[in-house]
Amino acid sequence: MNNKTILVIAVILAFSTGFISSQMIASMHLSSPPVINANGTQIMVINDDEYYPVVIREIKNASISIHIIMYEIRWYGDPQNDTHEVSNLMREVIKAHERGVEVKIILEDGSTYGEHENKEIKESNENWSKYLERKGIEVKFDKSDVTTHDKLVIIDEYVVILGSTNWSESALKYNHEADVMLRGKKVAEEYEEYFETLWKSF
Repeated sequence: MNNKTILVIAVILAFSTGFISSQMIASMHLSSPPVINANGTQIMVINDDEYYPVVIREIKNASISIHIIMYEIRWYGDPQNDTHEVSNLMREVIKAHERGVEVKIILEDGSTYGEHENKEIKESNENWSKYLERKGIEVKFDKSDVTTHDKLVIIDEYVVILGSTNWSESALKYNHEADVMLRGKKVAEEYEEYFETLWKSF
């Protein structure tokens, strides 16, 4: 009997004997993020370090397309051998491309409102752009007079992952971050249209 089964049985017994409240249940941390179904769209709430395992699983399962808009993809120097979560994600993106999945990525160019330059983001994103293009993956940068602050992943025209999480070690492992994964054709179509509008404008 696994831990989750034991927990469920314990909760049922506690309720039946009146020793547990709904507030106590809400405070228990279960291993899987909660899922809500609404009007044909499945919504998974993803907080903090729950993001990485969800996203890498969806990328590994991609069979048609992966479209990404990311403010920052942090460069750690050796994407072939780095053990950082970011490099793991990008290796899976490259593997998806190699198995025939369409991959397109839009990155922030490092300019802030066309005035100031974030050199760290600019350098990281440019390094990834060069690396990915050598692998045959299309990458575009936004225009210098706008800031593209999105953190958006669309997979197979059906899965949408968006929220506050950049692809950096701090965001994936240490920060408090809030995201959702939406599974549904209609919502994915809306974000695909948004992605294509930006792709064509850049």
